[in-house]
Amino acid sequence: MIKFKIFFDIEKEEQWLNQMLSKGWVCTNINSAGFYTFKNTVDLEQVIRIDFQQDLRREERSNYKQLYEDFGWQALKEKSYDGTYYWFKRKDGNDELFSDNDSQIAKYKRLMKHASNWAIFSFIWLMFCYSNDNFYFFNIKDAYYTPGLWDAEGFSFLFSFLFETPFAIMRFIPPWLFLATCSMYVVMYFRYRKFIQQFTQ
Repeated sequence: MIKFKIFFDIEKEEQWLNQMLSKGWVCTNINSAGFYTFKNTVDLEQVIRIDFQQDLRREERSNYKQLYEDFGWQALKEKSYDGTYYWFKRKDGNDELFSDNDSQIAKYKRLMKHASNWAIFSFIWLMFCYSNDNFYFFNIKDAYYTPGLWDAEGFSFLFSFLFETPFAIMRFIPPWLFLATCSMYVVMYFRYRKFIQQFTQ
């Protein structure tokens, strides 16, 4: 079975994967485009955890993976291109990747850095779109380039409208996507910061 999901929050992703596991579906592969492959299982005594380690060097990645493998964890993906690592194993009472507050805080700091980088990146692209003379953020009609389109009638209007609509949508949507992405990562940044405050209290 293959499911498509997009997650900004790895904790919600982890929760969903474990919910699927509790229903008898264990994840066997995760595609960076958001496609999750599952297979049926009767072994429900397993757990999946997610970690984020974007800044690991090659030799550090090897040591990092070996450390968790020594504790019985198995990687769902052999390679991680975005720093997200998926681990699973049978439940044995030690089912968390991090056993102390300092490790939890370090994880959330890594996630905060990741969220802030993507928020800044999205904001820069939003400003780039805004500085462009052809900016269609509020009026989609301006995204149609056909001269005299809105004055045309009948079949001529319908043909031109239908022909150009896909291109107009591609011009209109990107600024909204960048705004939504920026907003989402800003929300995640403050959410992770709140978690850190809870651990330091």
